[in-house]
Amino acid sequence: MDDQAARPYGRRFAAIAMAGGGVLYAVANAFYWVMFPDEVSETAANVDVAASDLGAWRAETILFALAHLLLLPAVAGLIVAVGRRRRLVATVGGAFAVPALYFSAIHLWHYNAFFGALAGGGVKVEAVRPVVGALDEDPLVMASFAVWILGWMIGLLVLAFGAWRAGLVSLWVPLVLTGGQVLDFVSNGVAPKLVVSVLMAAGLIGLAQGVRPGRVESVAAAARGTETTR
Repeated sequence: MDDQAARPYGRRFAAIAMAGGGVLYAVANAFYWVMFPDEVSETAANVDVAASDLGAWRAETILFALAHLLLLPAVAGLIVAVGRRRRLVATVGGAFAVPALYFSAIHLWHYNAFFGALAGGGVKVEAVRPVVGALDEDPLVMASFAVWILGWMIGLLVLAFGAWRAGLVSLWVPLVLTGGQVLDFVSNGVAPKLVVSVLMAAGLIGLAQGVRPGRVESVAAAARGTETTR
């Protein structure tokens, strides 16, 4: 496959991964909050949450892991597309978003698998509490949480607004993603989390439209035309 054919293929894959990741992310988030609507008062209580429906807990684990794995190549494609016109923005956004997705995929799998295994083995909260308390206070664990949560929020929004400034997407895309990220951060309960799912799916599908081959080529052609008329 030559370079001219490979680049559109890569952009097409990134667009499909972005849309698919957005849909899976929304489904996983909605599924979790519908199946497990009650907030836990401490991390160790996730043992009881997982034990209440172990099958649903493991299904949600797989959904979230697949969503984040799809979003990794999707974000890579977005970085390349934005970087053609906004290199600094793409670099900053990628520096936050890529490590965040990496840590989130690892964390979600091991974290959920950990509590699922304990619940499946009949381990009680009282036995888990000292171990979980030590993990929650460990600086490396706390750092991984910060990289995941803050990196994903900052990186995605920087790239989304960069895509808008680069002419790849309309303004509504970064605004919808901003609303979804902020609402997810400040809200609890099923209703607002379902709204988060809708907003994130819409925003990520909007980004997918921006990185598809036809859109990237048309923006690049428009930029070349503007430069030649100066």
